[in-house]
Amino acid sequence: MTETVLLSVLSGVSFAGAGLGYKMAERWQCRSSVFILVFAITGGAFAGIMAFFEITVWLEPRLWILGIAMGLLFDLAIYFIMQANRLGPASASWTILNLGLLVPIFVSPFIIEETVLWLDPIIVVLFILMLLMFARGMKNTGEVAKGRHKLHILMLLGIFFAQGFFLLGNKIKFLLFNDANTAALTFIVYLSGAMVVLIVIYSTDKRLTILGTELKAGSITGICNSLGVILLLSAMSLPSTIVFPLSASVALLGGVFLTSSIYRERLNRAKMIGVTLGLMALILAVFRGKLVSILNGI
Repeated sequence: MTETVLLSVLSGVSFAGAGLGYKMAERWQCRSSVFILVFAITGGAFAGIMAFFEITVWLEPRLWILGIAMGLLFDLAIYFIMQANRLGPASASWTILNLGLLVPIFVSPFIIEETVLWLDPIIVVLFILMLLMFARGMKNTGEVAKGRHKLHILMLLGIFFAQGFFLLGNKIKFLLFNDANTAALTFIVYLSGAMVVLIVIYSTDKRLTILGTELKAGSITGICNSLGVILLLSAMSLPSTIVFPLSASVALLGGVFLTSSIYRERLNRAKMIGVTLGLMALILAVFRGKLVSILNGI
């Protein structure tokens, strides 16, 4: 296993921890705006500390432009998720959010010279099938709300493109700065995201109150997600067809097992099929180069 593959896997582990934080926020009924604010502030603070341990050029204008743009996409994705969940099942927005990785997968070869192997589309298809099975396993008919069908589709499209272009920003960062400015970009993303949320909160509420549960859930999610982003950015030398499905697969599988063990959520047949497909995608992604060499030599 190469260092970049290991970093991608570890980013997925960190994102699984963030998924547990999201579950805590759901169970404790945290307010979305406050949870996101704590999430962004703690994630940004963690990234700011990590920035002192790497090469950082704070006065680079492109770094700030990219970071602010990704911060706005981060807020937009969360806004679209909140709106979509009011109009339809949460499993739909969850699935579309993860499918956003298709944007960098299909766009990256046109902006970065990436080697695409014949095994890569198979890995992507396995990942998509895993998502669909997880969505089917989590779907609860009681969570479907009556709303405008066209508006729901519009919100889902918003989730897909906001998340997709946010992930594409990771590849653009690698193209511009290679291994430098990794934690710094993460810091700017969360800082700009937090500023937007603060503006929204103070434009609607007279004062800000933070509950202990919101502080705990937001802090866990922010630190885990920030570490995941930093690790994922450090693995961007891998092709998009590998780095994004690999990280997301580990995150989804880890999140399922964490919530199942802590909150006693039952793994039904659809989820178990999703786990199997995810493990297949992981094995193919990790041993991608060796498998292609062996099979080409047959």
